[in-house]
Amino acid sequence: MTPAVPDYEEAFAAAIQDFWMIKNDQQAAANLAGRSDGGTSGSVRAGKHMSPFELLIRQVVEDAGIEPDPAPSDTLYLPGFYRETKSWDVVLQYQGHALAIVEAKSQGSSLANNFNNRVEEAIGQAADVWKSHERGLLISGLRPWVGYLMIVEETTKTTDPKHLLGGKAVPAGMKADPLFDGMSYAERYATAFKRLDQERMLDATCVAITSGPESYEYPNKWLSFNGFAAQLWGRCQHVLAVVG
Repeated sequence: MTPAVPDYEEAFAAAIQDFWMIKNDQQAAANLAGRSDGGTSGSVRAGKHMSPFELLIRQVVEDAGIEPDPAPSDTLYLPGFYRETKSWDVVLQYQGHALAIVEAKSQGSSLANNFNNRVEEAIGQAADVWKSHERGLLISGLRPWVGYLMIVEETTKTTDPKHLLGGKAVPAGMKADPLFDGMSYAERYATAFKRLDQERMLDATCVAITSGPESYEYPNKWLSFNGFAAQLWGRCQHVLAVVG
């Protein structure tokens, strides 16, 4: 009998707390060293604030009964088709087969400038890894499993509704999807990643919004970490059934 998928919400809440602790510590260090520009860029440039979520993803795999192959390096680069290589935040193999490939990213300030960039990155990374698999560059008998976890910091810019186009001009005869009208950036992130899941560009997605160590929520119930974990758990069970 297949074991039940654990409830990971408590562990996810702990990862949110660690996320903020690391960010705050890194920002304080950047301020002390005089590298801060007055915002939170010091903590972002320092990196590692997403490591609690990366560790949680690995924990799900281990809980599902899989011990991934040892990694040759802390940073792994996947072969690309449209480019030579691309680093991913979590790359797990099992007996030489592609097990799970996950990107874990956050968004804080500069939402207007970076929202499109983040979505374009997700689309590009997914397209590249699927084409690499199709062309045999990943050298795995298993179809890759690709996930994306997005943490959005809650501010008024994150949650304020945005008017469709907002004065931007589009060519005659074309129209923007009216679904986006009145959506906040958090809701637009949720819509983008839900569609990437529905269109099979990604196998699982999680989007959470957080205002501090003790607070987080999902802008869409379909994008919870428990849902993400259940899909990854299923992937692991399938791999165990096929590879052994």
